[in-house]
Amino acid sequence: MSQFLRQESPPHFEDHREYRPYLRRDFRYVCAYCERTEAALGGEEFFEIDHFRPRVRFPDLVTHYPNLYYACGRCNRHKGGKWPPPDLLAKGFRFADPCAEDMYVSHLRETADGYLRALTACGEYTRDQIGLNRPVVVNWRLERRSAATEARIMENTVAHLEILLATVSDLAARDEVQQQLATIRLQIARLRKRFSL
Repeated sequence: MSQFLRQESPPHFEDHREYRPYLRRDFRYVCAYCERTEAALGGEEFFEIDHFRPRVRFPDLVTHYPNLYYACGRCNRHKGGKWPPPDLLAKGFRFADPCAEDMYVSHLRETADGYLRALTACGEYTRDQIGLNRPVVVNWRLERRSAATEARIMENTVAHLEILLATVSDLAARDEVQQQLATIRLQIARLRKRFSL
């Protein structure tokens, strides 16, 4: 299964930048490559439109929607106009296509220290050419893992508070528990948005 399933059906535009709102939704407001979110990077202005098959090598795909990917500026600049030559392609060295496969399942494995270990030639090429082991991205993965654990703990707390709420008859105590539930749910929602959990 792919990391990103395209849902949008935009009309054809002559300028690839016109596809931006459609791409944002299709890529769920995260970078197609490092998976960092708009919320974590400071907004959509930190994102660009990547031509998966570079426009220099594939000029006929410049405005072809399936060739356009939503990427953070850093990943897009690392990838740039790179494309493997035929001899490397023949050996399996290529960019993983996040719209056709889940590179974090098929080609890369996250290690305990947040780095990506390549499982395939494709994973190695993708990781190295896009710089997916840049320190800032490694730190992001560690933060995301910690946030996922924190969110699970808070979800368990919500479940326990909901059980407690069912047993409380005092209105003031019920209000206090409901306020705590609302606060925790808000924290969970913020974590989910920031880390795309």
